[in-house]
Amino acid sequence: MLVDSITLQADDPPTLARFWSEALRVPIVRGEPAGLLLATPGVPLRLIPAPSTSRSEPAITRLHLDLSGGSDHRSWARTLCSLGASPRDVGQGDVPWEVLADVEGNLFCVMPGDRYEEAGPGLGSLPVDSARPRADRDFWARITGWTPTEKGHPELRPPHGLGIRLAFCDELGPKPANEPNLMGPALRLEEHERETDALELLVHAGAVRVETEDEAPWHLLADPSGNEFRLLKPLR
Repeated sequence: MLVDSITLQADDPPTLARFWSEALRVPIVRGEPAGLLLATPGVPLRLIPAPSTSRSEPAITRLHLDLSGGSDHRSWARTLCSLGASPRDVGQGDVPWEVLADVEGNLFCVMPGDRYEEAGPGLGSLPVDSARPRADRDFWARITGWTPTEKGHPELRPPHGLGIRLAFCDELGPKPANEPNLMGPALRLEEHERETDALELLVHAGAVRVETEDEAPWHLLADPSGNEFRLLKPLR
């Protein structure tokens, strides 16, 4: 299986896509059956319609984006605010990064550029609250083939080294029941893989199927810490 994208549920996908397109300076790929794609390097962002349920704080903050801020991350944070983002105080105290929310209230951080190898602003990592960070890293390494690294938190980076990486952090508390995350990875099949075999492999590795939408263009599953992810169904 391959990491297809990072999905983000949106109340208004076109509007949220326009914000992130301007923020990250990447084009929107239209006409996708499984949501709008933003052509970020390595792994794209995918904006999908949110279910008609109220948002909750645990669902928003368990996963978030860390952006690489480049040479002047505070200046870039101000630019993002001019596009519609807003500063947020989540109890972070005096830290060297900026905490913002996008136009739908999704939290993200603008990190100092020296945290990443990339020279300019862009996606840095996707921190994931985890019950067992190293075990979750190993789960995701097994099913994706991404490369483990150690940089403060257990991390995975794409084999080609380009684009967003996954970072697994100690959770502050167990994932609340019936509180789905708004953000998560999406996988797709490789050419030689069969859908049934991939689902069996995922469950054997420790995933749980939590299908909620029979007609959706993906299967919904959860990793060993209960964080949802998607396996895109092959196009018929």
